[in-house]
Amino acid sequence: RVHGHPFSELAPQIGTLGFETPVEASPRNAWLVHELMEAMFRRIKWKDSCLIRALTAKRLLNRMGEKCTLYMGVRKAQGEAMTAHAWLRCGKLIVTGGESMDGYTVTAVFGDKS
Repeated sequence: RVHGHPFSELAPQIGTLGFETPVEASPRNAWLVHELMEAMFRRIKWKDSCLIRALTAKRLLNRMGEKCTLYMGVRKAQGEAMTAHAWLRCGKLIVTGGESMDGYTVTAVFGDKS
């Protein structure tokens, strides 16, 4: 569930499951949204999540006409609980979630086709 909504309701809005956008030069808008997200979430006092960050950035970039890919992954370190993480890529740039994506196994990919 994401803010009270079943994920199955949100999935079609995120992108096409199993589709990745091309890894090419990152559009200027991707860099702008990356910087905006960093500045915005440094100032927010409530607890946010990597999925909320990725969805927010994706919505902004889509409104700017950019195509992105949202990744979801899991990892389990020995003796620790399983954790999940989401990150967003636009072109070559990891717009959100890049600082902690290492070690996660990708379990779902949602890319923009049109």
